[in-house]
Amino acid sequence: MTTKIAALDYAFAVGRVRALENYLIPYQVFREAAEAETPARALELISDAGKFGEDLLLVDNADRLDRVLLKERMTLDFNLEELFLERSLYHDYLAAENPAEISRRLGISTNRFIRDYFRLRLDLANLKLFLRCSYLELPVERLAENFLPGSSLEKNLFLENYGSGFDEFYQLIRSGRFGELWKRATDFLTSTESLIALEKETENLLLAYLRQAKQITFGPEPLFAYGLARRHELKLVRIVLAGKFLQLPASILRERISETYV
Repeated sequence: MTTKIAALDYAFAVGRVRALENYLIPYQVFREAAEAETPARALELISDAGKFGEDLLLVDNADRLDRVLLKERMTLDFNLEELFLERSLYHDYLAAENPAEISRRLGISTNRFIRDYFRLRLDLANLKLFLRCSYLELPVERLAENFLPGSSLEKNLFLENYGSGFDEFYQLIRSGRFGELWKRATDFLTSTESLIALEKETENLLLAYLRQAKQITFGPEPLFAYGLARRHELKLVRIVLAGKFLQLPASILRERISETYV
């Protein structure tokens, strides 16, 4: 007989995660690092604010940075594997950045918080697909073939309005949770031919959802949210530091920095 895991059983794991959350890096630190005069100063700002080993301060190029961040990601996943009491929920966490895998696991996951996150992720993936196909004027069949099931936004919404203008589609979704994202993304795309705004607004919406886990006292949800928040942090570290090594202007880096968990 399988023992049912109760939310209170996660008391130790949540306590551990709450302690780790204190080391997550605030948005303002990434802004300051992006504007730092040298890569060394940017490294110092990020290292002082977060929880990294000495390896980060020794980084002097993008390749070495990638190796350090891969090590951090592996350590994160290993630690969470130890903290999750249910193997299936750990696999949900591992799949949480892969829309195709999310679509497959949606009917398997037993946790409502995670299932709702998965649906949000699928909604955003399908919106991005629709936007890309529309902008590139690809055949509607390309959209239909790659549409991910499990989205709360129905497939027909996209197929029946394929070929309509960005503003026309905005009128259909403006009152929902994706209206502002669509408006900002399409305005930026038409003026710059870039999807940066879409990527940034997508991350902001996902993090806003994950922050709800801060209000959950016991259960696997804080673990799931922290893991994804830390993954996102590692992405921002790469964006900023790799950009500094490549001597990209601070203005370009700022455009790519989305919100953070803290």
